[in-house]
Amino acid sequence: MSEDKMKRNKHLSHPVEGVRPSHLNGLMDLMKAYEKMSFQARNLGQAASLLARMHQNPDTLVVMTLAGALVPGGLQGTICDAVENHLVDVIISTGANMSHDIVEGTGHHHYRTADLQTDTELKAAFINRIYDTFLDDDDFLETAAIIKTHLPQFKGTSSCDFTRFLGSIAQNRCILKSAYEHNVPIFIPALNDSELGLVLNYYNFKQDDANRIVWNGLQDNIRFAEIIKNVKSSGLLICGGGVPKNWAQQVTPLLEYLHLSPGDRVRKFDGYKYGITITTDTPVYGGLSGCTFSESTSWGKYSDQADYITVNCDTTIALPLIIGAVLEGLRK
Repeated sequence: MSEDKMKRNKHLSHPVEGVRPSHLNGLMDLMKAYEKMSFQARNLGQAASLLARMHQNPDTLVVMTLAGALVPGGLQGTICDAVENHLVDVIISTGANMSHDIVEGTGHHHYRTADLQTDTELKAAFINRIYDTFLDDDDFLETAAIIKTHLPQFKGTSSCDFTRFLGSIAQNRCILKSAYEHNVPIFIPALNDSELGLVLNYYNFKQDDANRIVWNGLQDNIRFAEIIKNVKSSGLLICGGGVPKNWAQQVTPLLEYLHLSPGDRVRKFDGYKYGITITTDTPVYGGLSGCTFSESTSWGKYSDQADYITVNCDTTIALPLIIGAVLEGLRK
């Protein structure tokens, strides 16, 4: 065979295969079929396979990051399933997601709507809108009142102390409660940028100096770094972008700063071994909340041999398919 023919065969050895819905038997079958397609179907299928590999490696710590209106959008149950079935070991979240989560955890709800009322009418009715979802402002105020009732018993200084405390007082199934029951720490690196931060501000405003709650964001960095430092392998499941993504990825540079001298060019920390990101963002405008996987590797955030995949999709579509497929595989 000629060298030219060999080169051509190298590139033409894996034909695209169309999905045969009548031949599928569950979500994992669908994900496997997606892997033989193109575009985001292939990426989605590869993401499910990669998460399954991460879970099957007992030495791999899986970190999930949450940004965007995921809880109001209906992903609370999916994330709870991931926690309760040990697919996730640490969560990094926006304060907003955990604020909405504890609203559900105290027995309240978010509501679907196709109502075309103007936002000024909603404002007058004390109804908060998240795209096509409503939240009664009274539900959050009632939740805040419950939290403030319990806050005198809270003695922590880290956001993961606070989220564990919230999980302990939640009455209904929610991410915070599931994480509390399964010993999964939840960090909120921008806790003050949320309704939960406002609750703490209000509580402290009513207290003297001795009884005020102090959140130490720098302690969060060290607590998370100590977790990552002591594991053999780690992987990221990134939902959205924002502070949670970049905060989770910056842990390797932090460890390098803590353990290397100026001018030292020997890296002691290898970075994440695996990465999955679900995003609708693009890097060409200088965004993507902490850059692409490849760009992150230049910062030492990922291992040179890391396996990673980007799924350009709405997280409310992609995450249930990925988690559902992996859980289905565990049951077989």
